[in-house]
Parts: sequence; structure tokens; C-alpha cells
Amino acid sequence: MIGYAISATKANRLYWLGRYAERVYISLHLLRRYYDRMIDGDSKDEEIEYYKRIDASCTYPDAKSFKLGYMYDKKNPSSLISGIEQANDNAIVLREEIMSETFSYIQLSLCHIQKEADLQDENINNLQCITDYLLAFWGSIDERVFDERIRNLLRMGKLVENIDMHIRFNYPYMRIREAYDALKKCSDCEERIFDPIMLKQLDELITEDEYNVDDLNYKNKVLKYINHLVLL
Repeated sequence: MIGYAISATKANRLYWLGRYAERVYISLHLLRRYYDRMIDGDSKDEEIEYYKRIDASCTYPDAKSFKLGYMYDKKNPSSLISGIEQANDNAIVLREEIMSETFSYIQLSLCHIQKEADLQDENINNLQCITDYLLAFWGSIDERVFDERIRNLLRMGKLVENIDMHIRFNYPYMRIREAYDALKKCSDCEERIFDPIMLKQLDELITEDEYNVDDLNYKNKVLKYINHLVLL
């Protein structure tokens, strides 16, 4: 368990650092896939589908601006650069908790995407190193952070975001089930960390018989409950 108390503010920042790091990691994968599909098919159809999946508040008039927007538009809360900036803002405050070496991988990600944003190159493969940095970030957490509660709060954020993003993009049941089971194990180290009403609803919805991401009502319920599950 922990060696000292973690303030509510820092607990919240740990949770959101985990969420933003995972959001950028998954978004990089999804955007690569959508950009490849836009080359081979109707780019406007692919754009519309992506907007629907993430409940987009920012839309763009053509394929190029769509690509650049979801990589480098700081006004778009779903863009890669926005996610990295949010992760960095949380990580700065948490330098002592996560260690400077771990923090450096978030900084490297931010520096790289800022450089690419200045060039306005729409080739998303130029951002591959950010995927590598984020993998190194989680590896550094495992290697350097020994406080169980700090790791647990980061992991909860990561897993909530993992479930949220994968539900949005209609991933198969077992991918969601595995992440959900891992998330529930996090509660072993935390008392009253989950809202019991949200937990009960999710237990009933995330089953093989109930799982149906083609049903918009079902999907919206799961997204609502998973995003209100952690009490921070």
C-alpha cells in the first residue's frame, strides 16, 4: 500500500494522466487505420464514421484538413496534440510521484508532435515514435514507480479509457471483457473507489449475452456508466 497520503487533486491527476496517455495511444492506432481506408475508399464516408464514433465537436471540410486536424489542431479536444498536452499538464504536477525519467517520455511525445505540427505534414507514420514513447512511459511506470496506489490510479485511468475508446469503435466482446475484469481488480487496493450503482449496471451490461455495440442505446449506456464509475 502507499507510504504517504495522496491528495484528492493528485489522485484525480493520476487518473487523468492514465486516461490521456491511453487516449493518444489508441487514437494513433485508429487514425492510422482510418487514414489508410481513406486512401482506398470514399474519404468523406470515413470522416463521417470517425466523427460519429467519437461524438466529434470538430469537423473539417476535406480529407487533408481532417487528417491535419486530428493530429495537430489544438482547438480540437479529440486531436492527438490536445491529448498529449493534457497528459503533459498532468504529468508536470506529478513529477515526484511518477519520477522524472517517466515524465520524460510524455515530454518527448509533446516535443515531437509540436515539431511535426510546425511542418504540417499529414503523414501520420511520422508520429510512430510517439507510440513508442507511450509504451516506454508505461514500462517506466512498472520499472520505477513502486507505490501501489499511484500505479493503481494510473492503471484505472488507462483501463477506463481503453474500454471507452474500444466501445466507441465496436471492438469485440472479449477485448472489452478483459479490460473490464482488469479494471475491477484495481478496486482490490482502493476502498469505495467505484460508484456501486455504476458498477452494478456495468456488471449487467458487459456480459456475452448482453453485449451489442450495434445498438446505439446499449453503447451510450455503457459509455455513460464507465465514465462515471471511478469516484475521483
